[in-house]
Amino acid sequence: MRDLTNIEIHNFIKGSTEEPAALYIQTPLCGTCKMGRRMLDITLEAISQSETSEPKIGACNLNAMPELAEKYSITSVPCLLFLNRGIAVKKIYAMQSVDFLYQNVKKYL
Repeated sequence: MRDLTNIEIHNFIKGSTEEPAALYIQTPLCGTCKMGRRMLDITLEAISQSETSEPKIGACNLNAMPELAEKYSITSVPCLLFLNRGIAVKKIYAMQSVDFLYQNVKKYL
């Protein structure tokens, strides 16, 4: 999972019109965000071992993109935002387990 710049985030969201995508929204000093990101990295590693194509997931710092919080009604971090055609179809705030994340990534991407 790659950290996206402000310009890349806009292109990433536009790209979700062609292919579903997910955006991991975090802040740099949040310990829960770091743990959630590690869980998501493990999830993506597991998916890459069993699938031929990787899901489209990017990460962003909410402090650098506060308009995302308003646009998608983000109430806390971390947030895994699933996008389809630029519209939020699912938000996950509690990264419960790697299995939970795996099931949701498979379902929405």
